[in-house]
Amino acid sequence: MKITQGPRTGCAGIASGRTLLGLAAWTLAAASTAQWKSDLDACARASLSAEQRAEVCTKALQSEGLSPQDQAVTYNNRGVAWKSKGDVDRAIADYDRAVALDPRFANAYNNRGAALGSKGDLDSAIANFDQAIRLDPKLAQAYDNRGVALLSKGDLDGALKDLGEAIRLDPQTDRNYLDRAGAWEAKGEMGKAVADLSEAIRINPTHEDLFVARGLIWDRQRNTTRAIADYAEAIRLNPRFAEAYNNRCNTWLTKEAYDQAIADCSEAIRIDPHLAPARFNRGVAWSIANEYAKAKAEFDEAIRLNPQFAPAYKSRAALYFYQGQFESAQSDLAQAAQLRRADPYVALWRFLAQARAGQAEAAARELARSAPEGARGAWPAPVFDLYLGRSDPASVFKAAQQGDADVQRDQQCEAAFYVGQWHLLRAEKGSAVRLFEDAQRNCRKSFSESGGARAELDRMAK
Repeated sequence: MKITQGPRTGCAGIASGRTLLGLAAWTLAAASTAQWKSDLDACARASLSAEQRAEVCTKALQSEGLSPQDQAVTYNNRGVAWKSKGDVDRAIADYDRAVALDPRFANAYNNRGAALGSKGDLDSAIANFDQAIRLDPKLAQAYDNRGVALLSKGDLDGALKDLGEAIRLDPQTDRNYLDRAGAWEAKGEMGKAVADLSEAIRINPTHEDLFVARGLIWDRQRNTTRAIADYAEAIRLNPRFAEAYNNRCNTWLTKEAYDQAIADCSEAIRIDPHLAPARFNRGVAWSIANEYAKAKAEFDEAIRLNPQFAPAYKSRAALYFYQGQFESAQSDLAQAAQLRRADPYVALWRFLAQARAGQAEAAARELARSAPEGARGAWPAPVFDLYLGRSDPASVFKAAQQGDADVQRDQQCEAAFYVGQWHLLRAEKGSAVRLFEDAQRNCRKSFSESGGARAELDRMAK
């Protein structure tokens, strides 16, 4: 989970799930009755539920004699209520009315941009943020929202510039640091991402999401001790935070602490039975324990809960591969390839499943189509070269000796497995056995290559 968040409206966060006050600072026109004033005040009150707020805003709009400015503010606030209810189209319609009534209403442009961004229309969203900033160059939320939109479009430098300006204008809002941390993460600047998240936590030490976000960065840096500490603090702040239990389960898997992993994933599932990643992670733990039936049941359930969850197809395919069900493995890997076209490991396992099923020529054609041409030489591209006849095993092992010690360890383990498969396809059993033994000994148990090596050794021993 990237920590990149969605855009913010003037009254409520789009993706964070928390309320962020920032109502337009407009003076309401004097109402002719006390009821008008009461309705207008209630419409501006972010503490109401979204349903209550939409109701009182609608009632206020039915009052006679509201000034255009009052109407614009009321439409804007009702739009925020609709967005909070998940009715984005009605929210946009109300923001349209607000800016039509008051074309200089910067906050309404910002809110409309946030709503459009949540629908994936980033260009229109950015145009609205541009207009909000032209009208109010000090509107920090508009800079933050535009920065997040630019980040989604891959403009990292533009995103960092806008997010930095949001922080300069509003240095006491934790969300601004959270969003910039997402941009630093995308740029590979993990130290700066941690620094921004730590500042966000200093500002708001009771916000559990911030600890989860920093925990994810620690995980990316392989600092499992600090990751677990941050997830534990998130759980202390919110004992029913299912995602924090799931993330800690994932980190326990990395540490090969499988009992703790199963306990945390089970708690995440107890809290939220619909959390597909927790089902998936518990399935990984069962797979490592050779409990293949339990693992498959978890992957099946993860896919049922989220049919677009590519890792579950990929891991279920690995289970099929371990058990020699190569046709079933191919089917799941084809689905994973559609969902995650850029994942080179899906292509490698699909090649192996096809080749082991006796479809060597089709496997080679498919692998050639999916070879990572843009990253020739970068791991695992050398494995593609080996399988496509453009290289040899020695070159694969040499290429694996790149990166820091942990990266090299993982790449060497993968090289042993994939070169072992190359020997097996050439009926060179002795060389294959030796390399599978190396892979089983050196691979992290959470790696599919570890389970694959174990399965091949079991098959050859029969």
